[in-house]
Amino acid sequence: MPLKKNAARSGKLKAKAVPSRLVVPAYPAVGEVFELTLDGDVPENQPLQMVKDCGCTGKWRHNGRTVKGKQTRRYKLAQAGYQPNLDGVKAALPASGSVEGQWIKAFKAAYPHPDDNGPIGIADASWVDPAGGAHFPCVYADRGLDFDWAGIIRVVSWRWLVPAE
Repeated sequence: MPLKKNAARSGKLKAKAVPSRLVVPAYPAVGEVFELTLDGDVPENQPLQMVKDCGCTGKWRHNGRTVKGKQTRRYKLAQAGYQPNLDGVKAALPASGSVEGQWIKAFKAAYPHPDDNGPIGIADASWVDPAGGAHFPCVYADRGLDFDWAGIIRVVSWRWLVPAE
């Protein structure tokens, strides 16, 4: 839109309002402490519903602990380096306790946009596929929330949700 000549000459230009941009939280840095809140009672946070929501089919089982009620906890991301399987990851992570896999839902809700620096996982292989393979929940940059098989190699780029000490 052209400016009026008088406004341009007088130096009294009106500032245009710039629409604010939505600030998307970045993933926390490795070692940075942050809080997550999870309501373990809502249907979408139930272990077997998580599997269905990821598009996994068949008769899956969950044989781990489940979060009940609304809880807030402190976490951080840790790296375990190159490991041959999820047991190696668990051995390499800080021994400050385990994390129920449902917490991946709270992480995904708090940080909805991946940072493209590698996947985030929870070393809780409590989900069992129809063939008997153990799986754990994770967030991939290219496909969001998913379940990955516990028996394969984990590379250095993986980050793991662990309790803050």
